[in-house]
Amino acid sequence: MPLFTVTMRSGRAADEKDAISRAIHQASISAGYPHDDMFQRFFCLEQSDLKVDLNYPGLPKPRTEKVLMIEVLVSSGTDAARKARLLAALVETLEGVGTDPNDIMVFFGEVDRASSSFGGGRLASPVVTA
Repeated sequence: MPLFTVTMRSGRAADEKDAISRAIHQASISAGYPHDDMFQRFFCLEQSDLKVDLNYPGLPKPRTEKVLMIEVLVSSGTDAARKARLLAALVETLEGVGTDPNDIMVFFGEVDRASSSFGGGRLASPVVTA
């Protein structure tokens, strides 16, 4: 965990999507998730299938065609500080690969680990906190 779902407009080159993927993974590591904890999926939609207000909520400049809508599914109980670290790291690493911060939208959702499986037909183990 986390599971990243990235929705963007169609037309991005494979190397550009790979750079976005690497940036997201680096942000996840920076926020304290293990290196092998990498779960991402990408959806590329036509303009008619992805409607986004260009200025909400009072952005200093309009969003561009390179807008990224990122849904981050984390374990229930993930504290706000960790989410804030992940958000800051996402903006920093994605900006490093050419994404304007105005084009980065992030939405966190939580799921109880007892309601998920990472494979093998086993429910995910509880989060161990120190």
